[in-house]
Amino acid sequence: MPGWPTAVWLIPSEFMDVNYGKPVKRYLLDEVSLLHIHRFDPKDSQFRDALVSSAVVWIRNEPPQAGHEVRFTFGGSLADPKLERLVPVEALRRESKWTRYPVKKDSVVSNEPVLSDFFKIKRGLATGNNNFFILSAEEITQRGFPFEAFKPILPSPRYLKRDEIEGDRNGNPLLDQRLFLLDPPWTEEEIKNEYPTLWEYLENGKKTGIATRYICRHRAPWYRQERRPPAPFVCTYLGRGDKKVGRPFRFILNDSQATAANVYLMLYPHGPVARALRNRPELKRQFWEYLNEICPRAMLGESRVYGGGLHKLEPKELGNVPAAALADLLPESERPLRAKQVELL
Repeated sequence: MPGWPTAVWLIPSEFMDVNYGKPVKRYLLDEVSLLHIHRFDPKDSQFRDALVSSAVVWIRNEPPQAGHEVRFTFGGSLADPKLERLVPVEALRRESKWTRYPVKKDSVVSNEPVLSDFFKIKRGLATGNNNFFILSAEEITQRGFPFEAFKPILPSPRYLKRDEIEGDRNGNPLLDQRLFLLDPPWTEEEIKNEYPTLWEYLENGKKTGIATRYICRHRAPWYRQERRPPAPFVCTYLGRGDKKVGRPFRFILNDSQATAANVYLMLYPHGPVARALRNRPELKRQFWEYLNEICPRAMLGESRVYGGGLHKLEPKELGNVPAAALADLLPESERPLRAKQVELL
């Protein structure tokens, strides 16, 4: 009806993809008439002082009408967008990631397996304070700490020159930067009696407030790390895109006993893949090669994007990436089937 008030919001576009945006999307679909969403190209940041992707949302304060369609535009300017499409409200109710519009054309039901059919995917561990808990081999030696109190941990992806990590006979990564995670298996009393230099270090962690930080104070004891055993495959969870190979995310083959911090996603084989690797360990490299052949567009389609073109994948999002090629390495009776909405581009 003419005369209904119209509002325009300028907000971060992340609400279109993330779980905390669900209430906003329900409001837009059920309480008002959503008219138009324009999403600026994330590579063209609208604010110099904020790494955020931007969207402009038009709504009218009236009940939604049956058969209503929403105009989606992308890139360029508000007056001259690069892409444009009308999307039915009912399609938006089924779609979890609205940033797929206006590029997305249609959906079909597919039996194509996804990564979560092959792997349990977890975020790497959050230490509570990397500077305190992650030390180099040289620092451990200089301080006189027992190496038994540490576990090897991968450095940041920017320090990995190759996507394959070999280990020495002790399982430590053969890297220029050798880092170790403080995770002593002893009580404080045992540490005080047997390892006084380490006990003094932990006491200093209490004095400086590290022990009372959110993550640390929810652990018992506060210096014990969450369980994240080494994973044979890890994936970077942030990326801007590799101009040489066009891959915003890297799958890394981990042949060491190193765990990983939360700058990685850790892929633990389960079900048919776990059985296949137990019977034929040589398949590990082939699985890794297949992971790196996953279409970058499929990875980006499940990710969320921030200002400056920064993409991020959470464990469930990586788990939703189509991975039919991996099934080719398995016996036909072991190949998983599942129904999934996939996009036709």
